[in-house]
Amino acid sequence: ALSGNTDALGTLSTGSVANSPTPRTATVNTNAKNGWSVWARSANAGLSSASASATIASTTPGTGSTLSAGTAGYNTGVTSSQVGGSGTITVTPAYAGSANTGAGLDTSLRTLASSNGTANTAVLTMTNNVAIASTTPAAADYTDTITVVGAGLF
Repeated sequence: ALSGNTDALGTLSTGSVANSPTPRTATVNTNAKNGWSVWARSANAGLSSASASATIASTTPGTGSTLSAGTAGYNTGVTSSQVGGSGTITVTPAYAGSANTGAGLDTSLRTLASSNGTANTAVLTMTNNVAIASTTPAAADYTDTITVVGAGLF
């Protein structure tokens, strides 16, 4: 279950890295004895603006990164928690993080996290982060669509 379907990052500035003000969560409840996996992909491999004909590119997918103010980049960081179940959550190391840290997404499904057993309220908190450079074209329509998929491993 996803907590929502939008994540407005607000006005971007070269002086800071913008982080999800209300990070979205994916909650997993399953009796799949072999666990579960959650994947994500980006429609644009970055934040794209139609009006500026520009994209703030994702950092390298599957490689951890820390964004810095003034250097353009876009990544997703994931943290986890769980109320109960037999499984242990493993966040893919490159995506482990929250504010400013994580890894990029591209058009391929990338594993964000998995577990090796059942889950009772396993929660993945997904924080999107973006930084712009002084040369990033100004526009109010930078957008991306991130698809999140989860499956039980029976």
